[in-house]
Amino acid sequence: MLLRHAEARPSRPELPDQDRPLSARGRTEALDAARCIAGTGLNVDAMLVSPALRTHETALIVAAELDLAVGLRLEPALYPGAAEALWPPLHRVRAQAQTVLMVGHNPGLSELARRCAGGAQSIELRTGGLCRVDFDCESWHGARAEAATSLAVLR
Repeated sequence: MLLRHAEARPSRPELPDQDRPLSARGRTEALDAARCIAGTGLNVDAMLVSPALRTHETALIVAAELDLAVGLRLEPALYPGAAEALWPPLHRVRAQAQTVLMVGHNPGLSELARRCAGGAQSIELRTGGLCRVDFDCESWHGARAEAATSLAVLR
């Protein structure tokens, strides 16, 4: 699953972009995303998270709401997160993990989703936006856009 971070507070000159926290609306969006994930019936086995504060906070809210026992794996490649940079962290996920949640940024996540959909769909994940991608591969190392068998925007 690809989850765009929830809404962050606006940029300020004295605050580096990576240090922007969630807004009140963002905390609500993160809870909504967690409930959407719960509605899929899938159990998250691994979480890959951008090191930016807003993605970390989004992931923590989701993990707490879903009572996840998996740890958050901070992945520097997810910030700012160009689409091509998102594959290597996914390829390193242990083969036993059935469901991976990647929490990152646009435009990379939306571009990755478009590629997994074969480029046919116009996908633009909003803040707190979530999509599910299914792959036909033996391990995460084999995950590629061409191996995607379905994609659904859930939120």
